[in-house]
Amino acid sequence: MAVARPDKGSPPAPDTVVERSPTPPPAFGLLVLAALVIICAGLKTVSSIVAPTFLVLTLVITVQPLGGLLQRRGLPRTLASVAVLLSVYALLVAVLGSAVWSLTRLAAALPGYSSRFTNLFNQGLGELAKFGIDTSTLRRAASSLDLSSFAGVAQTALSTVTSGLSLLVLLLIMVFFLTFDGAGFEGRVGMIRGHRPLVADALLDFAQSVRKYWSVTTVFGLIVAVIDFIALLIIGVPMALTWAVLAFVTNYIPNIGFLLGLIPPVLIALLEGGVGPALAVIICYVAVNVVVQTLIQPRFTGDAVGITPTVAFLSLIFWAFVMGPLGALLAIPATLLIKALLVDHSPSAGWLAALIDSAPAKREAMMRLRRRRSRVV
Repeated sequence: MAVARPDKGSPPAPDTVVERSPTPPPAFGLLVLAALVIICAGLKTVSSIVAPTFLVLTLVITVQPLGGLLQRRGLPRTLASVAVLLSVYALLVAVLGSAVWSLTRLAAALPGYSSRFTNLFNQGLGELAKFGIDTSTLRRAASSLDLSSFAGVAQTALSTVTSGLSLLVLLLIMVFFLTFDGAGFEGRVGMIRGHRPLVADALLDFAQSVRKYWSVTTVFGLIVAVIDFIALLIIGVPMALTWAVLAFVTNYIPNIGFLLGLIPPVLIALLEGGVGPALAVIICYVAVNVVVQTLIQPRFTGDAVGITPTVAFLSLIFWAFVMGPLGALLAIPATLLIKALLVDHSPSAGWLAALIDSAPAKREAMMRLRRRRSRVV
């Protein structure tokens, strides 16, 4: 028996499934790019709130295991939360207070060396002129160059940090609520796992990674600061403690933090003692950076970062642009959060993980293991 075919212009039958063509990949990419631009613009607008809030959140996550340890030792939950609260306050004072103190000392010290800097610069130009090099352009540039301009950069960074400290009351209240709410974090993650297992795994992985990152970076930052302080005392560089604290703070900044902590003491050593002490500072800082931060620290950090050096540098530029100086300190934790939520636990983002992950083969093996476990369950 022949089956009647519907006309081309007739509407489909009620039970007929009409397949719609998906959004073309170029158009979808443009939509994603536009959404990212809007999100970044919004974050930049409220960066004075977002950056301190995220800093507090990561510090609470880092210290939270202390509360569980104290409770297992028999301390009441309230007292354990109070201990965590005081620890977070101490970390805030250590990180932000060190940054404010070192930048204040730097901004106050540089103008006093202005005349010495000008004389040293003119001597250098005189040496170049002996070789027949035209220094007129450099002399014109030197006339407008003053160490006060470098101090202005330090003051700008200081004002940005202290403007975040103007939200001190808000931060103190935020730490209070986050600390006491964090005591029930494991139970909340268990509830999330019942609805979105991958999201729960991503949150736990982020907490573990950022906890390890802050802990290891802080310990090795203190080690580097102590070694630099002793070296600067031996060399005879003024304000050795200031430069050691600056080295501790800049240790949290990926890639360029070492250079940011190196330039001020080298400049002061050059102005105070000449080329010899400045070279000694460079040699000591480079030796410490190579041995401690390049060879030893990565062995303890392990997979806490999990991103390539190129991605770490790009994340530094991006988050510093979006959130200011605090964004430079939070570049790695913020990237870890995005990576944990959007890349590490997304089967469709394997290609992206292969580009940005420092150990893509290990990440792929972990994803296969989780898929097997999910099938068994």
